[in-house]
Formats: sequence, C-alpha cells, structure tokens
Amino acid sequence: MNVSSDTIKEKFSKASRIERFQELIKIKTISYNDPEKIDFAVFKQFENTLAQLYPSIHAACEKTHHGPTGLLFQLKGREAGAPIVLMSHYDVVPVNEELWTVPAFDALIKEDAIWGRGTLDTKGTLFAVMESVEENLDQGFVPKNDIYLSFSGDEEISGDSAPSIVRHLKSLGIEPALVLDEGGAVVEEVFPGLKKPCALIGVGEKGYLDVSISLEGQGGHSSAPPAQTLVTRLAKVLIKLEQYPLQAHFTPPVSDMFKTLGKESEGVYKFIFKHLNVFAPLLKWYFTKQGGEMNAMIRTTIAPTKMAGSKAFNVMPPVATIGLNLRILGTDKIDDVIAHIKKVSGEPDLIVTVHERREASPDSPSDSTGFKNVKNAIEAVWPNAVVSPYLMLAGSDSRHFCEVSKNVLRFSAMALSKTERGLIHSNDERITIKGLLEAVDFYKALLKHY
Repeated sequence: MNVSSDTIKEKFSKASRIERFQELIKIKTISYNDPEKIDFAVFKQFENTLAQLYPSIHAACEKTHHGPTGLLFQLKGREAGAPIVLMSHYDVVPVNEELWTVPAFDALIKEDAIWGRGTLDTKGTLFAVMESVEENLDQGFVPKNDIYLSFSGDEEISGDSAPSIVRHLKSLGIEPALVLDEGGAVVEEVFPGLKKPCALIGVGEKGYLDVSISLEGQGGHSSAPPAQTLVTRLAKVLIKLEQYPLQAHFTPPVSDMFKTLGKESEGVYKFIFKHLNVFAPLLKWYFTKQGGEMNAMIRTTIAPTKMAGSKAFNVMPPVATIGLNLRILGTDKIDDVIAHIKKVSGEPDLIVTVHERREASPDSPSDSTGFKNVKNAIEAVWPNAVVSPYLMLAGSDSRHFCEVSKNVLRFSAMALSKTERGLIHSNDERITIKGLLEAVDFYKALLKHY
C-alpha cells in the first residue's frame, strides 16, 4: 500500500502517535486470576480499537484468534523463508487508584510523560510494533519473509493465549528465525564499574516454582506451649535455607554478560571480569553476600513470601505453613531443588506442596543473525549503549515459543532509569514521550533487516 508523503507525515506525526497511544491506555484490559472478574468485552474493545487505529495492518495481514485473548497477525513476505515473530501483551495488572496521584487509565500527559497502567508493561511495546509496521506498510513495505505479530491478553495471569498461538504455529510446521518479546532494556548503573548505558537482551529466563512448606502437630491453648513450636521449627528451616543456598553457577548468558560489559568497565572491575575464571569464586562469594539482581543471576533463589498459622493469638496452630517463591537457574531441575529444601530443612516430617512449576527456558545463542539484527537496531537508536546478552529473572510469554524457535530474545525497547523500572506493576506507571517514540524508532530500524 502506497500513501502520499503528506498523508504519512500527518498520520505519523508526534501528536498523532501520542493520541493513538492514549486511546490504548484508556482501555482497562485488566487481568485477574479470578476469571469471574475479567471483563472480556473490554478486551474485545481493545481489539476493535486496534482495527480502527491501524487500518493498513488489518488490510494487509491475516488476523486469527487463539485462546481466550490471543491475536496473531500474519504479514506475508516475498519469499517462503523462516518468519519472525514480534510479541507483546495488552493485559495489565490491577491498580489501587487511591495510591495513584493521577487516574490510572486517563492517559494524562504530565512532566513530558504519559501516565497510566500498561504504559511500560507492555502496551508501549505493542504500540511501537503496530506503529512501525503500519508506517512501513503505508510506504509500500513488503518483507522478505513472513512477519507475525503475536499479542496476548492474559500474560499477567499465565493464560493460554500465547501457548495457543504456539500450538497453531507448531501445527503449521513454522520455525521462526527470531522471536522478540519484552525483557531487558537500556539501563544505567546496573553493572559494577560500568558508567555507560547498557542494553540487555534476554537470551533465556529462569524457571519458576511456588511451594508451601508445612509442619503439623498438636494444636491447643497457647498458655503452655511446647519447647519447640511449629512456627519456631519452620523459622529455623528458613534460616537453614538462607545459610545453605543452592550452588552458584556462571551460566553461558551470565558469563557472556560479564565478559561483554566487563570490557567496558573501569578500574579494577575491568581486570576482574577480564580474568573471570580466576575471580569467579570471589565474585560468587561477593554476589551471595550482596543479594539482589547479581545474586539472582547466578543461582536459584528462594524468597519466603507468605506465612500462616493460627487465626487467634491465644491458640497454637495444628499446622504452620510458609510460602516460598523460587526462581530456578537453568543448571537446576525443580525436583532437585525440592530435594534440597527437604534435606537442608533437617525436618523429616516437612511437607512440601507444589502450587506452580516450570523449568528454566533453554538459552538462545547470542551469535545468531536475529541477535545481531536486534543489536544493530538498538545501536541505531541508542548509539552509546553497550549491547549485551543477559539472563532474564522474570517470566514472559516468550518461554512458550522456545518450542518452535531456537532464537527467542527478550528486549523491551525503552531506556529506563532505576526509578522508571520501579514503576512497572506499581503506582504512577508512566513512559516518557521521548521513550515512547524511541521504541517506535527501534522497531522501524529492526524491520529494515527483514
């Protein structure tokens, strides 16, 4: 489709882009774990709004529906080679309006930013994908091979939309050359000794495990407690799990990140990361003591998140329970992690109940054509950023696509400060207008390779 240059200029002006993004933010596509709370009419409204805002995409692409809320757009290419998949999700987490300083779904512009739930996670990415493809189509763009746009509306609740899309692609024998989803970003002050911004491309993500650990015993009145209460014994289990963490490993994504970013570090850090094999024991010790993101990069982490005992102050509980959330490193298997918990606990009667589990994703190579193309697109928009692979600590829909592609990458095309990163799933979520437009520029740069 060819559109006049004047029309394109007006359609994709800064003001027009902002207005379209505001329309998407205003639609309350909230995901809830309780299906009864989900308003699917709102999700349909979002789909219809996409059709209104992006007519060229809807004219050029075949759109199919998958699972509860999955949307898959197929843009046909000139050839029949391996396609690429650009992903995002359009559901958002609930909000507590009382804690926001502006209405969470009004998409207000304040302090050169657009405020609203989903601006960062991840309607901003979806918007950037749609804007870049729409603009390219208006300029007569036809890709070399097929391009799929894959959007789910239930990522926040680990729904079946993305898995349904994967099953569809698998049934057709499609093996994408690249799958790109949310993940790392352009960030600063996250790596020791590095003063430059770095752009982190996730090449794998950790696994996930929710378990509860429980002890059962004699309940009763609290006036004469036993020498060791159930709660006390469980507290000691937590201390032992902290004292004896799972073994640290420098997996390939982490080693590659240390080597890549270490070259750009200053002072003693540059020397340390240059000789990673020599200093690995010291780094593992240091990261363990520090905790936080670096520690999470090198081991399976165990975080106590819930506790339950008696409902009354003067009653001893017959059962005491602690909930644990674990993020599984690729070197560990979940069954082995559960065995570690039981062994370290020192409690032969410890009950371990699994609530949700998934193993770590396989790692994607950082020397693939897809990685290089993403890297080149990043450098076109953020030329001062050091591009590096990394291990993603959180989960995303992209893990499902590992069934059909060996090149699954995770990068959110945004430059985010530490404060902005803290706004994801939090109050007063917002994206700067500059950052939003940079995301569009990134996808426009990426499409030049396809």
